[in-house]
Amino acid sequence: MLEEARKNCDYLIVGLHTSPAHKKDLVQSVFERFIQLKGCKYVDEIIPYESEKDLKNILKTIEINIRFLGEDYLRDKKFITGYNTCILKNIELYYCKRFHPYSSTELKKRIVNMSNTPTD
Repeated sequence: MLEEARKNCDYLIVGLHTSPAHKKDLVQSVFERFIQLKGCKYVDEIIPYESEKDLKNILKTIEINIRFLGEDYLRDKKFITGYNTCILKNIELYYCKRFHPYSSTELKKRIVNMSNTPTD
């Protein structure tokens, strides 16, 4: 997704949600996710945010021309935080394709299954 986003912009700012309350049992800490993003050649800047209100404020105050989302958001735009702000500020919404079968949910399941498997 980051590669596709970078191909469609001059400067890629990535928002890092620091307290995703809807996600239980996070596999990686905020610091680990930050380090991974920092090491990604496609990312120019990382802006941590804690809440949906913070994200809306970011969208309102930073000069953004295009916002990248996963194509799963195409199904129901009411779940897009700051959707109305994007419309009002004429921020283009770009839905990145998912060209791979990987998901964090599946990774978590594999980790749980591995930890429940007895070792010799």
